[in-house]
Amino acid sequence: MKSRKWLYTVLACVVIAGIATGFLIGANRGAPAVDVAAYAAGASEPAPGKELSVLPDRTEGVPGMSLVAETAALGLYYHPETTEIAIRDKRSGRIWYSNPADRAEDPIASPFEKEALSSQLTVTFRDSIGTLETYPNYTWSVTNGNFQAESIENGIRVTYTLGDVSLGIDALPKYITPERLQEKVLSKLDAALAKYVQARYYPMKDNPAVLERLDEQIKKELVLKKMLGAFEQAGYTADDLAIDNASGGGEAASADSKPRFTIPVEYRLEEDSLMVSVPLDQVTESDSYRLRSMELLRYFGAAGTNEQGYMFVPDGSGSLIMLNNGKVKEEQYVQRIYGTDPNHNSASRGQVAEPARMPVFGMKSGDGAWLAIIEEGDAIASVSADISGKQNSYNHVFSSFAVRGEDMLELYTGSTVQEIQLLSDKMYDGHLSVRYSFLSGGDATYSGMARLYQQRLVQEKKLTPLAESDSLPFYLDMLGSVDKQRSFLGVPYHAVVSMTTFDQAGDIAGKLVEDGVSNLRMRYLGWFGKGVHHKPPVNAKTDGAVGSVSELKELAAELQAAGGGLYPDVAFQHVYRDDGSFTPASDAARFVTRETAELHPYDRSMNRMDSYYGTYYLMSPAKLPHYVSRFADSYGRYGIASLSLRDLGDVLSSDYRVQRVVFRETAKLIAQDQLERLREASPDLMVSGGNAYSWPYAKHLIDVPAASSKFGLTDAEVPFYQMAIHGYIDYAAGAFNIGNEQNPRKQLLRSLEMGSAPRYLWSYEQSSELKYTRFDEMYAADYRDWYEEAVALYKELNEVLAPVRTERLVEHTQHADGVVEVKYESGMSILINYTDKPASVRGITVEPQSYAVGGDRA
Repeated sequence: MKSRKWLYTVLACVVIAGIATGFLIGANRGAPAVDVAAYAAGASEPAPGKELSVLPDRTEGVPGMSLVAETAALGLYYHPETTEIAIRDKRSGRIWYSNPADRAEDPIASPFEKEALSSQLTVTFRDSIGTLETYPNYTWSVTNGNFQAESIENGIRVTYTLGDVSLGIDALPKYITPERLQEKVLSKLDAALAKYVQARYYPMKDNPAVLERLDEQIKKELVLKKMLGAFEQAGYTADDLAIDNASGGGEAASADSKPRFTIPVEYRLEEDSLMVSVPLDQVTESDSYRLRSMELLRYFGAAGTNEQGYMFVPDGSGSLIMLNNGKVKEEQYVQRIYGTDPNHNSASRGQVAEPARMPVFGMKSGDGAWLAIIEEGDAIASVSADISGKQNSYNHVFSSFAVRGEDMLELYTGSTVQEIQLLSDKMYDGHLSVRYSFLSGGDATYSGMARLYQQRLVQEKKLTPLAESDSLPFYLDMLGSVDKQRSFLGVPYHAVVSMTTFDQAGDIAGKLVEDGVSNLRMRYLGWFGKGVHHKPPVNAKTDGAVGSVSELKELAAELQAAGGGLYPDVAFQHVYRDDGSFTPASDAARFVTRETAELHPYDRSMNRMDSYYGTYYLMSPAKLPHYVSRFADSYGRYGIASLSLRDLGDVLSSDYRVQRVVFRETAKLIAQDQLERLREASPDLMVSGGNAYSWPYAKHLIDVPAASSKFGLTDAEVPFYQMAIHGYIDYAAGAFNIGNEQNPRKQLLRSLEMGSAPRYLWSYEQSSELKYTRFDEMYAADYRDWYEEAVALYKELNEVLAPVRTERLVEHTQHADGVVEVKYESGMSILINYTDKPASVRGITVEPQSYAVGGDRA
C-alpha cells in the first residue's frame, strides 16, 4: 500500500512539473513575431555598370570636369582624379559642387582638414577592443588610387576601397625553411643584400628546421623598406608567401588584418534632382573592424565666408542657421531624425530638445538654394551643420547614418568602473538614399524648400487635400481613468479612479457645442486597460470607472452628430503593465548589451530616468503587428471609425536581440504597415507626434512641433513643418493649459503664425485628484479654469483660419525681430507682431501683441 502511495506521489510530482514546465515555456515564448526579413531590403543585385563614358557637353560645362549624365534640367559632372562631382542647373546656370572648389586656398584649414574638405564619404569604425577611428575617403582611397568609377543608367558609380591595402611587414613570410629562403630569395640577390635578409630570420626554438621573422628588427621603417625591396627584387610571390607561412603552422597574411572597407557610392539624375545612394548590402569590411557610421557629402554646396544666406535644419518646426554668423564658440548642430532611439541603457539624456520629425535639410546661398530629402535610411540618419570660422572657412550641412546600433557596457572591477562602447554584430544592409533638388530666384528660400518638399509628397501620394469644412477643429484631450495608489488596512494597492466619465465628457462636449465649438475633436485618454498607462492592448474593454461600452458609443455618436469626433487613445510601444499577455523576456526589445529594454520616464528637473513615474518595457517592433491586430479586432466591435495613436507616429525604436535584429529603419517600415492596418479599420486616425512617415495615414496630427530647440548655433525658428502639411492634414501643437507658454495672447499669435488649431487637456474632476500620482504634470486639467478662455480663443482663431484651412501655406517671411507674415495660396496674409511696440509693414500698422489680416481674401 505504501509503495502505491509512493508511486502516486511520484506521478503527481511529474504531472505538476510537466504543467509548470509547459507554463514556463509558453510564458517565455511570448507573442508571435513578425518575419523581420519581409520588411528588410535584403541583398540586391548592383545596377549594371560599364566603362565610364563622357557625354558631349552643349553648355559652358564645369572646368576640369567631364559631363557623365544629364537631364533637361541638370548636368552631372565628374572629376576622374579627385572623384568629386558637380551639378550644373541648366535653368539658372548655377553650379553646385560636392567639395569647395577653392579649398586648397583655405587659410584656416589644416592639412588634415583639407583632406576632409576633399572627401565625399567619411566612415567611423571600431576595432575589436572598441577603439574609434575615422577614415575620410580622400585620405584613405583617392590619394592611393584605390577607387573605380563606372557608368550606370543616367549616372555613375564610384566604388571606394578605404584603408591600407598593402601587406606591410606581413608581405614577408612569418615562417620559412632555410632551403626555401635560399631558393626563393637569397640566391637571387647580391651577397651583401642576401646577408642582410638572412640576418633578419632566426631558427625557431621549438622547431629549428624553420626560420622565424624577427619582427622587432624588421618593423623599423628603413629596415622594412629594404626587406620589402629585396623580396620584390627576388620575385617572391603571394603564393610563395602562403606556402612558407603554412610551413610554420601560421596562416597566409592578408590586408584584411588592417582596417579596409569597400563602399560604392552612386550618383543618378532624376529629372530635376540628384539621387545619391549607398547600397549597404554591397559594402565589405575587413576582419575585426566594424563600421559604425557614414557621413555622406559633408561639404556638398558648402558656402564660403563671402556668401549670404542660411542653412535650414529640421529642428522642431524648423530652424535657420545664418551663414557666417560668427558663433564659433557654439557646438555644431547635430540631431537624429525622428528623435533619439529610446532603446539604450543610459539613465540620462545627452540632449533635451524638440525632435527632428522631418528627414530634410538644405541651404540658401545668394540667389540659389538646394533641399535634401533623405528617402532611404532616414530612420538611422542624423543631420549636422556647422558654420565657417571653426575648422575651415565653409558653412555646411549634411546627413550621416548610424549603420550599427551602439550602446555602453559598464564593467566593474572592485571600485573601478570601466565603460566599453559596444556595436551590434549585424550591420544594416538596406540602402541609403538622399535626394538633392535645386531652387533659384524667388523660390530659393525656406518657404520655397517647404513647397518643394510638399510637392514631392503630393506626387508620391503621401499627402491628399483636406475635405472642405466650415470650421477649424478644436482639439480636446479628455483625461479619463488613471491609476492611483491607495491602501486597505495598511496594504497599498493601485486603484483605477475616474477623472472624467463618458457621461461627464458628453456634458462638456454639449456645452462647447452650445457655445459655438462645432468641430470638436475629443481624444479620450484612459478609457480601457486600467487607465492612461493601460495594459498591453489586446482587449479593448472599457474601464468601469469611466463608463460602459454603450456610454462610449453614445459619446462617439453625439460628437459625430455635432460635426466632430471621438478618438479613444491607445499606446502600443510603451508597456506599463503585464497581465500575462506580454512577456518581457520575449516581447520586449533588447539593448545592444542584450539586456531587456526596461525604462522609466525622464524627470525633467534631474534629466534622468526616475522610477517614481513608473516602469515600462519597450515593445519589440517585431511583436508590434501581433498587438495591433489583436487590438484592431477587439476595438472593431464598437463600430467607432476613429482612433488616437499615442506613440505609433512618435516613438521609433530598434531591437538588438541576437537572433532577430530590428534596426530603426526596419522598425519604421513595420510601423507604417501597422498604421495602414489601423487606417483600414478606423479611417479617421489622430496621430500624436507626427513623424513624417506617419503623414500618409493621419487625418489629424497633435503634438506637432510649434518651436525649435533654440540651439546656440541656430538663429531663427520657422514653420517649415506646418508649411509642408497645411491644407492636407489638420493639426495642433501641445495642449495650451499645460505648456510652457501661459500667455493666452501669445498662444493665439503663435497659432496664427503656425496655422494651427487650438488644443487643451481637461478633466471633469479637480486637478488635485492627480496629486501623488504619476500624472501630476497634468496639474492644470480642471476644465472650469479654462473654459471661457478656450471658447473665446477658439472663436477668434476660427474666424481667421477657417477660411484658409484647406489652402497651402505658401510663404513665411520675417520682416523684423518679432514681426512675421504668413501668406496662403489664395493671397490672404496675416501680419503678426509679437513685440511690445507697433510695427509697420508695407504701410500697414500692427499694434503690439496683435495681428492684421490682409491680402486678397481679407
